Formats: sequence, C-alpha cells, structure tokens
Amino acid sequence: MEKNRTKVAVTPCAGIGQIFGPITRETGYRLVEEMFPDKTVLVCPPALAVNIQEDLDFIHDYPILILNGCKDRCASKMVQDKGEHVDAEVYLPDILKEHKLSLHGEKRSKLGPKSELAINEMTQVAGKKIVQLLQGN
Repeated sequence: MEKNRTKVAVTPCAGIGQIFGPITRETGYRLVEEMFPDKTVLVCPPALAVNIQEDLDFIHDYPILILNGCKDRCASKMVQDKGEHVDAEVYLPDILKEHKLSLHGEKRSKLGPKSELAINEMTQVAGKKIVQLLQGN
C-alpha cells in the first residue's frame, strides 16, 4: 500500500533507563513541534506497544522515520513487529561518532550541554530525512 506523503511519522526510541531515550525524544519534539509542525506526527512508543489506534494509524498511513538511540534499535523493531517497514532511520551512535561527541557525565534526568549538541546534530540529520521522505525519496 502506498503511504500518504503529506506527513512523516516520527518515531523516537523509548530508551527507558538510558540517556539515549531523552535525546531521541527531544529530537522528535523539535522536529514535530518546531521544524515541521504541519508535516509530521509524533508516534508514542508506549502507545504503539499497546496498540493505541492513533499511533497504529500513524505508522500505517505515513512514511516512518525512526530515531534509534542504541544498538538494540527497539523503535525499529517495534514498528516492524506491527507489520510496517522503516522508511528512514537516524541512529544516535552514528551521530555521536561522526561529530566526535561524548555523553560522558550527562544524566538522563537533566540533559546537559553535551546532550544538547547531540540533539542539535540529530535534529539536523533527521530534518533532511523528513524532507526526503515528503518528496518521495
């Protein structure tokens, strides 16, 4: 089935207990609320896990951009478990490596300047992917 390319379903990882989750979630909020408010929807991983219809509709109807935080790639797995294909992914460890960023000393309860740099870089990369998905690439 062809997806509706008027919006992109942004799906961050849950990252419970790790700093990666707050970074991917904040990236998701910035994409959906600030950069592309009329062109994106935010998928809630816990809602998707328990089959909330709105979130299922988002991943069925729109191209999916995954914001994965760690090697487990749980957000991708969750979408695939719901029978959907991941259209694009931004992987936080790749961002950290490419920009030589470290999260050492950062806390998930209060993100600091290192996390802010990671969020900014991840948001820029993800924003480019959203534009590509909206254009059908």
